[in-house]
Amino acid sequence: MMPVEIVNIENSNNSSNSNNSVDKYNYQYFNDQYNRIWELCKMDKLKIAHNLLIELEYILENEIGLINQLSNENEQFKDIIESIKSEKRFHQLKKEMDEIFDLQKQASSDFKSEGWVEISNTQGILSMYRDNGHGMHSIRIEGVVDSPIFDVCSVIMEVDLYSTWIPRLLESKILDQDSRFKKWIYCKSSCPWPVADRDICLYGYGVDMLEEEDLIVVVSKSMSEADIETNAKVKENLPKANTSTVRVDTRISGFTLKPLSKDKTFVQVVALTDPRMKLIPYWLLNFVTNQFCHYLFVMLRKQSLNVSKSNEYQTRITSNPIYKEIKEKSEFYFNTKHHQ
Repeated sequence: MMPVEIVNIENSNNSSNSNNSVDKYNYQYFNDQYNRIWELCKMDKLKIAHNLLIELEYILENEIGLINQLSNENEQFKDIIESIKSEKRFHQLKKEMDEIFDLQKQASSDFKSEGWVEISNTQGILSMYRDNGHGMHSIRIEGVVDSPIFDVCSVIMEVDLYSTWIPRLLESKILDQDSRFKKWIYCKSSCPWPVADRDICLYGYGVDMLEEEDLIVVVSKSMSEADIETNAKVKENLPKANTSTVRVDTRISGFTLKPLSKDKTFVQVVALTDPRMKLIPYWLLNFVTNQFCHYLFVMLRKQSLNVSKSNEYQTRITSNPIYKEIKEKSEFYFNTKHHQ
């Protein structure tokens, strides 16, 4: 259900029931909150939206008698309560926040408590590894990128340009996009002989948490076969599988971006991936993965520095209205946070 129109109606309760709860928890209150959560979701401010939703659910659970009374007395009130309980976007919001919290936990500053082991710390890039077993490899890399958060976001958003700067990446493209920062993407990389090429289908979304936690968060995960089958556009645009390419599986992974100043951004990358390479010794795969991820971070730094000088990036930034919003948000952040 899309956001409902806010309608002014009179409270149908008689004067004997006009206590504080009745006065506050009327149709107008729930209708306003319902629409507010929708608007925050459209603005990708998922954490604030989630907090409001949790507050609403708490009221519905703890004011059952009042809610039932008002629902019986007012059909519109009953409808808005039902909309809040059944809204698919709100169920998706809770699932997304679970994924965001999971990613943030993996990126916690207390990395040892999460089982991370430091592998290397060179060039200002800290690399960590965690053994998950069952073929899954957890990699965490973090460091400072000497570029504005706007430029780092530009590099991450332009998916089809990944192959121009990520080593061995043969193809990268957007399969579908259902909002400003939600995308289904496909990537394919070459591997040295005799290892077969690898590809991956990812669903990813960005979350604006600058106001609450000084962060922009990007979450990604592999699409299941069921996800692909139920999305006609993804299914149509996805290259056909072939025996010479192996599909990689990625669990909750992503980026956290924290602006340190107008020209510096702290970037964390977390990846939980099964590269499906059972015949390669575990220690060798671990070594190669860490070396590649370190180099990937170096290339991210280099590419972020190129954004302001690249005609390709600047053309896209100028033609895509979303960049104007990102620029305004970053400028507002520094103006209100008094960063220098």
